[in-house]
Amino acid sequence: MHIVVEYTEEEKTPFSENFFQTVAVRTLEACRSPFLEWKEISLNVIAVSAEKIQELNMKYRGNGSVTDVLSFGEYTDKDTLKQAEEDEIFLGEIFFCPTFIEDAAKEDAVTFEREMVYIFSHGVLHLVGFDHEEEMFMIQENVTDLYTNRV
Repeated sequence: MHIVVEYTEEEKTPFSENFFQTVAVRTLEACRSPFLEWKEISLNVIAVSAEKIQELNMKYRGNGSVTDVLSFGEYTDKDTLKQAEEDEIFLGEIFFCPTFIEDAAKEDAVTFEREMVYIFSHGVLHLVGFDHEEEMFMIQENVTDLYTNRV
């Protein structure tokens, strides 16, 4: 599996495109989805302000609050993605709010990096069809632990 992440900073963060690339690869590998193994996978990641994510949340989810991450996938569910015959797959876009995530990290008494890995992994899992199930949370916990405990 080869993954390309296109990263746009509308809002400044301490994270690089390489950071998101690494987390995306580890997350998708942890899914153990053989149908993705030989694919060229791409996704867009955009850091946005609290105002912008609130606007997106209202427009697409009908929720007027600021949130940490929003994922907009190209595939409606895991089965649809499994049936994709193309060698190149665009998974979708992930918008995240760094200020919201940094505040959540402080509240949870963890590093900003750890919280960002957890939240971004969550967004990637949504793009491949997970929807707040136990397996999803286990994968993102494992990816976060592996990433933040690396030597």
